[in-house]
Amino acid sequence: MKKSKLLWLPIGVATGLGIMAINNAIMKKDVVLEVIEPAQSVYVSHIQTQHIAPAVKGYGNVVAKNKWQAISEVNGKVIYKNHKLQRGTFINGGVELIRIDPTSYQLNLNTAQANLDNINSEVEKLDIEKQRLTRSYQVEQKTLALEEKEYQRNIKLNKKGTISASSLEQQERVLYNTQLQLNDLKAQVKQIPALRRSLEAQISQAQSQIDQAKLDLEHTIITMPFDGRIIDVSAELQQFVSTGSSLILAHDVSKLEVEAKMPTSQLSRLIHSLKQDREILDNLNAVPDIAIANLSAQITLRSSSSETHWQGRVTRILGEIDARLGTAGLVVEADFDFLEFIKRNDPNDSPIISGMFVEVTVNGQALPQLTVPLQALHNNRLYLIDEDNRLQLQEVEVLFIRDQIAAIKAPGLKAGQQIVLSDIIPVANGLKLAPTVWTEDK
Repeated sequence: MKKSKLLWLPIGVATGLGIMAINNAIMKKDVVLEVIEPAQSVYVSHIQTQHIAPAVKGYGNVVAKNKWQAISEVNGKVIYKNHKLQRGTFINGGVELIRIDPTSYQLNLNTAQANLDNINSEVEKLDIEKQRLTRSYQVEQKTLALEEKEYQRNIKLNKKGTISASSLEQQERVLYNTQLQLNDLKAQVKQIPALRRSLEAQISQAQSQIDQAKLDLEHTIITMPFDGRIIDVSAELQQFVSTGSSLILAHDVSKLEVEAKMPTSQLSRLIHSLKQDREILDNLNAVPDIAIANLSAQITLRSSSSETHWQGRVTRILGEIDARLGTAGLVVEADFDFLEFIKRNDPNDSPIISGMFVEVTVNGQALPQLTVPLQALHNNRLYLIDEDNRLQLQEVEVLFIRDQIAAIKAPGLKAGQQIVLSDIIPVANGLKLAPTVWTEDK
């Protein structure tokens, strides 16, 4: 038994020595352990170039573009009032609303007309007198010539002793008197133009009185200037109204405006897009006018259960900025046919009325822009993927956002670059990613 145990001892020692030799041989060689880096799965898309226009939004109240306030231009008693002249009623243009007693103004017109007739009569008399004086002057000129000839003959006869000196003196007096009469007629003829100018001035004054009397007479009748709605009435039948009194307030319901307040930054983007259009710039006059751009606008009325839309057009930009809110006013004009609205009889339709608080959306000029889905923006940064599928952070400037699409700008960006849509936590440059292209079904 002891002998068999002794036989196993050399074998065990030899085996142990062999294992140690093999282990030493292995330890002398370089062993490389590969570490596998984990990659984060993300959804990706691409930067695109699209023709997209900035859309700016603002809010404001609807107001009537054309408002008419009837102010009494004459004094008098209201002798007629249209039975439809009440707050809220619609009245067609040209309909008589109020009539003020015209008696005194008709009397003024008759008096002014009679005065003009008298002056015209004086003008006729002056013309006749001018003709009489002219003929008398011509006759006296001939008489003077004859008397002058007779006086010269008498001088010769007196020298010969044929007539006496007293006869010569008598002829001299006749000649002198004829000359005086001719001078008097000449003076009267010269006064005719001055007298006529005076009468013409009186005619002009009388005609002005007639025109004023006619105008006052016209002002006694007040008519509706357009198809519109009566907002306020301040006159009553048999009431005395004085000049300057407010009688009626009416609004034209066919043309309405919205003074939409919007941030100045959005308005600047809109103006910048217009400046890229050469046709608009070429059509500018000395004074800029945004109306030439023919910008369309959508007016939206929102309620708890529905939305109603109307189309409008941008007409002008208000010249003042609200310093408290930092907003500027953009005026949008809309046409509305109340009669057509009534004929449609659509229960889901709604009229656009003064006083409504609405949203206004204005589209600028479409320009080629680098765009990304809105969810690709992470605090104004893009997560780009390089050729090695590693994350690169890129700061960008967001030009505007429209329909979940962001127009962006940054140095070095170009269409086709891969961008990460998913959120990454933590985020760092060089992070290994496993991209999957985003599709709608995902």
